[in-house]
Amino acid sequence: MRVGIDIVEVPRFRAFLGRWGEKALFRLFTEEEIAYAGRAEPELFVERLAARFAAKEAFLKALGRPVPFREIQVLPGKNGPRLIWRGQEFPVSLTHTRGVAAAVVLIPSPAPAASPEG
Repeated sequence: MRVGIDIVEVPRFRAFLGRWGEKALFRLFTEEEIAYAGRAEPELFVERLAARFAAKEAFLKALGRPVPFREIQVLPGKNGPRLIWRGQEFPVSLTHTRGVAAAVVLIPSPAPAASPEG
């Protein structure tokens, strides 16, 4: 099993989004992720996105190779968040406050093989 973990400082992430705006949003997140975060109050919007960014970073650490951020989705599920990549779901845990967002991702062994796309 491979494990990835990441932590994001929410104020820094808010400043990053403020500087790059929609360009950053649509480069890092899918429309579904943005819509989910957008259903929250403004402060929680940034926290939700920061947690999803942390999950994507944690997934890449566990995977051991880069893939485009928009190929990875972190969406709500019946039993909590779920991380989806190329049709597969991976265990993910998210947490966030006004100050920090963090995520842990597990990839069962063996790790997914590289596809011709990646």
